[in-house]
Amino acid sequence: MSDSSAFTVERRSPRVASIDVLRGLTILAMIFVNDLAGLRDIPAWMKHFPSNQDGMTFVDVVFPAFLFIVGMSIPLAIGGRLDRGESPIRVFGHIAVRTVGLLIIGVFMVNMRGMNAAATGISADLWTFLAFVGVILVWNRYPASGGAWRMLSAALRCVGAGLLVYLAVIHRRGEGEQITGMRTQWWGIVGLIGWAYLTACVAYLLFRRQPAGLMGVLGLLIAMYFGDKSGMLNFAGIVREYVSLGSHIGGHSAITVAGVLLTMYVLEPAADRTHARRIAGTLVFAAGLAAAAYLLRRPYGISKVQATPAWCLYSSAICCALYAALYGIVDGLRSKRWAAFLTPAGANPLLAYILPGIVLALLGMCGVEFLKTHYNAGLVGIVRSVLFALAMLALTGLLARLGIRLRL
Repeated sequence: MSDSSAFTVERRSPRVASIDVLRGLTILAMIFVNDLAGLRDIPAWMKHFPSNQDGMTFVDVVFPAFLFIVGMSIPLAIGGRLDRGESPIRVFGHIAVRTVGLLIIGVFMVNMRGMNAAATGISADLWTFLAFVGVILVWNRYPASGGAWRMLSAALRCVGAGLLVYLAVIHRRGEGEQITGMRTQWWGIVGLIGWAYLTACVAYLLFRRQPAGLMGVLGLLIAMYFGDKSGMLNFAGIVREYVSLGSHIGGHSAITVAGVLLTMYVLEPAADRTHARRIAGTLVFAAGLAAAAYLLRRPYGISKVQATPAWCLYSSAICCALYAALYGIVDGLRSKRWAAFLTPAGANPLLAYILPGIVLALLGMCGVEFLKTHYNAGLVGIVRSVLFALAMLALTGLLARLGIRLRL
């Protein structure tokens, strides 16, 4: 991978193969649990923990795992740009453009649900499919060689941008007098990643040479949650109508900053850091995060929906432990052939993430309801979800070979 962003990241040498494996595994899990959500008669531990109760399942760790990986990649990608002599201002501009891209995609994905097809003038499936086509046209990585290719890629990006603008203009949701146009509502998974990416990148730009300063940022982000809940951040006014300072900025960004810290403390090149030392350091960090989560569990408990401090810190600790295992296998033992099936998702995660929506929209446009009416319950449904997720990874690889590689 040669590009750096929240979804695709360039690396400074040495390459950390285990991060690629963890990213691919997380995208696979995302597709799997998203498909699981539509099944009946499956165990409770395969569903999100009820939002009004104190606890979490493995499903509640999938989203924070990606936030954590985004953070792990920041010192390798953004640090690489700075090491090559790019000015902090230019790097920040790069970060801002990519954040805006993530937010735009997030808003479109959120508005794919609840659309009033009659008021919009086209079916929800067609609107969804065209929106994804627009995303691909705008953010595809086109060949860089040749003036003709450059002109063609610019033209395709313009077509994609125009298509997205058109879809945004015609979109209608609600009923009767409550019909409105597109709304942010919440930012969607991709948009929430964008906010966390921006916050963590700014923190890294400020404290890239001072890990202790980043640790202070992590504490401040956790404190923001308590400040938001207590009303201390009410002065933010209209900002709080669009962004939850406690959850979106405080909670989610804390997970991403924890990923940044792991890379800075453990993975940055150093002569005295053996594989055993890196694994031990990762596990020590995991233990510290888990201890902090235990101490901060009250009064808000563990909740993914509310992005409580305990959920954020426990999720980060779990990610550290999982990464320690993968690092030992992939980088320590140099055993990564078993993870070859994850390569398409690790290299092209944004495409892998949106592919299920594209496929389901295409099926809906063709009147195919098979996945909604068959194999959608119990063990058979779980097997279906596994096969569907693996099929999406294979399709991602096929499309990549055909030249569709999304970047931001």
